[in-house]
Amino acid sequence: MIDLRRHIPPVALTWDDDTPGALWRVLDGTLVFADVSGFTALTERLSRRGRIGAEEIVETLNRVFGPMLRIAANRGGELLKFGGDALLFLFQGDDHAEQACDAAVEMRTALRQAAEVPTSVGRLRLSMSVGVHSGDIHLFLVGSPTRELLVLGPGATATAEAEKAAHAGQVVTTAGTGARLPGDATLAREDGLRLLRRRVPRSAPTGPRPVPPPDDSHIRSLFPQALGEYLAPAIPDPEHRLAAIAFIRFSGTDAILTDSGPDALATALDETVSIVEAALAPEDVTLLGTDIDSDGGKFFLASGIPVASEDNEGRMLRALRRIADSPGPLRLQIGTNRGHVFVAEVGIEERGAYSGMGDTTNTAARIMAKTPPGRIFAHPSVLEHSRTRFAVTPAGPFPMKGKVLPVLVYDVGEEIGTRDEPASGTKLPFIGREKELAQVCAALEEGLSGKGSVLTITSESGLGKTRLAREAIDSTPLDHLLIFRAEPYGSANAYRMLRDPLRGLLGIERADPRTMGKALIEALERIAPALVGLAPLLADVAQVEVPPTAEVDQLDPRYRPDRLADAFVRLLERALPGRLVIAVEEAHWADAASVRLLDRVAAESADRPWALLAIRRSHPVGFQPETGARIELAPLPNHVIEGLVIAATEATPLRPHEIAAIVNRAQGNPLFVDEITRIALGAGSVEALPESVGAALTAQIDALHPRVRRILRYCAVLGRSFRTEVLRLVLAAEGLELAAGDLEALSSFLEPDGEHRMRFRNSLVRDATYEGLAFRIRSRLHQTAGETLERISTDLDTDAPTLALHFWRAGDAERTWRYARRAGDMARRAYANVEAVEMYERAIEVSRRLPGVTDDERAELWSALGELRELAGVLDGSVDAYRRAAALTQDPVARAEIMAKRARVHHRADAARTAMRVVTSARRLLADSPGPRTEAVTVRLDNLMALIRLAQEKPRDARLWAQRAAEGARRSNDLSSLGSALLAWGHAAWQGGLPEAGERIREALEINRECGELYGEAVARANLGVLAFDAGRWSEALDWYRSSREVGLRAGMDFPAAETDLNIAEILIHQGRLEEAHSVLVSAIRVLRASGIESAAVFGYQLLARLHLKRGDLIEADRLARGVIENYLDLGSQLSAAEGTLLRAEIALERSSPQEALQLLAEAEEIGGAAAVALSAQLQLIRADALHRLGDADQARAVIDAGLEEARAQGLLFEEARLLELRARVLSAAGLDGHDHERDAARARELLSELGVPA
Repeated sequence: MIDLRRHIPPVALTWDDDTPGALWRVLDGTLVFADVSGFTALTERLSRRGRIGAEEIVETLNRVFGPMLRIAANRGGELLKFGGDALLFLFQGDDHAEQACDAAVEMRTALRQAAEVPTSVGRLRLSMSVGVHSGDIHLFLVGSPTRELLVLGPGATATAEAEKAAHAGQVVTTAGTGARLPGDATLAREDGLRLLRRRVPRSAPTGPRPVPPPDDSHIRSLFPQALGEYLAPAIPDPEHRLAAIAFIRFSGTDAILTDSGPDALATALDETVSIVEAALAPEDVTLLGTDIDSDGGKFFLASGIPVASEDNEGRMLRALRRIADSPGPLRLQIGTNRGHVFVAEVGIEERGAYSGMGDTTNTAARIMAKTPPGRIFAHPSVLEHSRTRFAVTPAGPFPMKGKVLPVLVYDVGEEIGTRDEPASGTKLPFIGREKELAQVCAALEEGLSGKGSVLTITSESGLGKTRLAREAIDSTPLDHLLIFRAEPYGSANAYRMLRDPLRGLLGIERADPRTMGKALIEALERIAPALVGLAPLLADVAQVEVPPTAEVDQLDPRYRPDRLADAFVRLLERALPGRLVIAVEEAHWADAASVRLLDRVAAESADRPWALLAIRRSHPVGFQPETGARIELAPLPNHVIEGLVIAATEATPLRPHEIAAIVNRAQGNPLFVDEITRIALGAGSVEALPESVGAALTAQIDALHPRVRRILRYCAVLGRSFRTEVLRLVLAAEGLELAAGDLEALSSFLEPDGEHRMRFRNSLVRDATYEGLAFRIRSRLHQTAGETLERISTDLDTDAPTLALHFWRAGDAERTWRYARRAGDMARRAYANVEAVEMYERAIEVSRRLPGVTDDERAELWSALGELRELAGVLDGSVDAYRRAAALTQDPVARAEIMAKRARVHHRADAARTAMRVVTSARRLLADSPGPRTEAVTVRLDNLMALIRLAQEKPRDARLWAQRAAEGARRSNDLSSLGSALLAWGHAAWQGGLPEAGERIREALEINRECGELYGEAVARANLGVLAFDAGRWSEALDWYRSSREVGLRAGMDFPAAETDLNIAEILIHQGRLEEAHSVLVSAIRVLRASGIESAAVFGYQLLARLHLKRGDLIEADRLARGVIENYLDLGSQLSAAEGTLLRAEIALERSSPQEALQLLAEAEEIGGAAAVALSAQLQLIRADALHRLGDADQARAVIDAGLEEARAQGLLFEEARLLELRARVLSAAGLDGHDHERDAARARELLSELGVPA
């Protein structure tokens, strides 16, 4: 247990011994106010480093102020107030002035010594100005139930003024202090103050003041009880918290003291502090401390510290509104902010202060300073996250120290109601709850039919219970919908959840209570005159004032609730006749009075056309209907979560491994998906924990006993799953033991994972738990965990990823380098590309701190990283990695080889010109370095030129480059390069219509299989599929495509597999399997867009346009086709753009616009140029169809005959079949040559059957 006396000044501890029951006292003593300048600027710079900067602030505070506290204590001084960068001390005793001045001198020296230690943002540039005053010191111990020590009056004012008058490094005293020092100790100033001249102390320390023995009941009266209970078990670990922070400045004290005396001021202060405490208690807002200020003082408040609650922001605003509305005797200025705060104890073992620090706190104080007396200014983030709505008026924006832009705040007025369920930034589709939706709809329909129904929907936060209810309500015919919504704080406020809905039902506008009461009576007279006599009962619910009635006055108090329930039900019948749905949202927070009323409404639903929905968590509190059906929502399955992720990121798709990471973390929680996808799209990270999810989980974690919570936080360091043995050893190193009951106490968070392991039931809980840990503690625990695992491991290869993670988080660069490379190599061999990327990135990061790592070693890792990123579809990252590898490589041949890899990525990203420039630069590097290595790189560069020429639709040039590459590879027996060259050769031959394509690609397949080159094998299989497709062997083509996809995925290549999916979809579309094709297409396009493979994605949209054409959706088909043509032209793919134009011509035919189709054919031939000959069969098919529709049968037949000749020459069976079908129609329509017509139709059916296309 920790002695809480360290948080309380001794003068407060001994107060009742000296002056029992007094609210104020005057002491003869000396006040020392030491303000460290430069500290605010330092905290601003450190705050820019985020959470780790906030931790360094605390470390620096302890380094600076710790010695000062010891110096003061050693001279009998006691810390009265800690103000962040200022300290207020009280010295008593016979020579208190001497001791105080010598303490100030020694503190100044200690500050200079502390400033010599550097920080992460440079050396400390700190100085200290000190004000000292001796004489009568007015102290006030006021408030209830906790008494707060306040320092006010002339002595405090004089001390503060002396400090303000002091320059950096000076100690300025008042005349009162100067009179108690030797004559030569001070130097007179023009302002009447005196400058302390001494540089070294002149008196011997008196030693610390005695501290009275502990008295728990006494201490509880001097320290906030909830905070004391949190701090008492042990000094808490520093932690990061999301909190609402507020400052309240009270002023006008000097005038009261001067005009009315200390008794009057004590009474005013007592009333003010009591008002504040009374407002904070029901909202669980913490008073972290008070501080002096000119003509008054400040309260420092926090919601979410030391523990989180639901709706921290709303709790703070409601408490502040109550304080501002209370008729207190002092002027108040109130400012509040919200954000991440670093929470820790600052000080030494004998004296400390628990506080929240960082930019959030600083900004809250600055907002308060801008607030006029009697008002509340709030940062927009506080209002946005509050469940309670307030009337607000914009104020500012105000320039504030540490902020680049002025800060807009809002003047907070009266409370105006409960906020609706927060709207999502993305409207996720409602999927995965179809069964439950049907159940809710059935219950609603049954109830609204006149039978009445009650249904309870239960789930944990974020699983979609409210969305389910609203979807069901939206799809159900009804006459009226009445929503009651409870709030976290409402459970202590009778009828709070019913107040605003009842006012809205009766048309009561917000005004003073009497005016609203009059409106209530008028509404009853209009809607239900028989209830006017019971108006006082309904007024209790509406929380308005009405005159008493005889009918209510004569009621026995025991029967009052029942009569109210009767009146409430009758009012609902009259005001909302017909089919009524009553939705009770967040029912677990309902107050007891509302629960009694709602229970009656539920009972009265029977035999009425009413349906009541209770939407709640599984907490055993609040409104829980005893009747009716119940639905318990489970987390959504992974395939549904995946669908939600894809839908949320449709405009900016994520890569497959990123989607998988979100699905794995979501644990079936759609709210997490909604929020993390918005974060990912905004910041590019899927690793963050959304604030709302984190806040809800933190509240659950904070409900644990402090010791058990600490164990859970340490578990989070070990990962989602961990060995129990490692946990025990890590806890032992921290002085903790895993007791028998600890795991049981954590059973709602942890579960067994085999015989010797534990795991978090929910990865989000693990993330929220870990997020709260201070970085320094994380680092220490990771180091311990890594060393422990390293010591007990029986298989370092298997444990290498875990060891790399622990040592990386611990900052152990040498071990991270060792294990991250080891883990990365293993992952790479297993084609776990994403995992290998992560490990290599960590190894590269720490290598900068290891002088022994050579540039060649770094270059090797960067090059491997470039290859892995390329396979994962992270093409920009791949280019960057190859650039860095080349920059570290001195050997020209090795650098050229890396540049060849980079050029390959540029080619895949459709940047042909950039790729050619890089190839040219690489050739220059090789010019002066002949030899076998140069020849090998030259082969790769030649092969790259072949691929680039293929992308530019220049098959003849591509074939020459590929032949040259193949010859060079054969000379050097470089099978890997030979396989690549043969693939390019085969592709060029196919593009040029040469018969050798198949032979080259089959040879490439065998070579790639022999070499274990999975990427090359996958490409060869896909190309053989294309040849089979062109030859009309579509079943064979599908087999090749599917085997290519399988090999590609086995190699961890998502985007090549997606490219193959396009080929599969093309066949499925022609075969009429449109739904199957659509599913394949949408998935493939998403992957290709996420990977930046633009040309392939455009081809996907081309197929999607054809799919819409097949479905008859001509408008969407034409829209897509236009976009396809535009994109192909931007990419310089003329032939592909011509093919897209042919598609538009087909669409025109389906719109019965044959003349437009002929115009589009002319455009296609112009766009394609000489290369359009490859499309001649398709061109003739569409032209003949258009001529036929225009009535020119003879010309149509001639074009068909030419098209058939071209199709048969190219082996295009599908086009041949379609041309035969068309000729049969033409002949039939013209009544000519019936035999030929039947023969053509039969042959077309035969060909289509072979292709698997329904006739």
